[in-house]
Amino acid sequence: MRLIALSSLLVLSSCASMLNAPTPMASTKYARSEGGSKCLVVLLPGVGDKAENFEKYGFIEAVRARGLSVDLIAAEATYGYYAKGVLVERLGADVVLPAQGTGYAQTWVMGASMGGMGTLLYSRDHAKEISGIFMLAPFLGDPAIAEEVKKAGGLSKWQAPPAAATVTEDNYQREVWRWLQAVTDGREPGPRVYLGWGTEDRLAPQATVLSEALPPERIFPVPGPHKWAIWKTSFDKFLDSSDFARDCR
Repeated sequence: MRLIALSSLLVLSSCASMLNAPTPMASTKYARSEGGSKCLVVLLPGVGDKAENFEKYGFIEAVRARGLSVDLIAAEATYGYYAKGVLVERLGADVVLPAQGTGYAQTWVMGASMGGMGTLLYSRDHAKEISGIFMLAPFLGDPAIAEEVKKAGGLSKWQAPPAAATVTEDNYQREVWRWLQAVTDGREPGPRVYLGWGTEDRLAPQATVLSEALPPERIFPVPGPHKWAIWKTSFDKFLDSSDFARDCR
């Protein structure tokens, strides 16, 4: 599944390193010193970002400060994995599945910007294994699709395409919206869906459309643009009031 069409999100650098997709996918684990954590959280960065940004901008410390029974893994899920169509395969084989083998009651996937799309793609293929997802200002494909959903009267009323047997560059954008519709309507098994974004974010219009299909307690909008500091504020709100915080103590 090659996702070159993500050029609608940004103009890619011509630097060849942007297309690197090393095997295995690198990751950094932040395990509780006490051990025996209840929950695993997999973190996916956005385009041009690094896995270490989750630590740099205080996400790891925010979890630790609240005393949650959580181990976190920040995956180096760079653009190359999306472009070469191996994001789901490598994230599963190299990061998520080995970690799950150590035994956790719940697994959550959280991603920022393009990492939000990665969160959807992975969770769609592993719906029964993921307890919840939290997307921060996610890239949700062509804005025209979100506008189509809005004009239909919302996600539940949108005429979704048939489920895709195989996700491809040509169909992935509509397929993630279809899957979100099926999960939020309860027609397909899937994780709990949470969403955060900055109200002045360039991706806010798409997030707003999706938010209308979610319970109010699962959305965390905050003032601000497409920046890590804004996502951290939304993340803090999520940690303080979501099912995740209650389940992972």
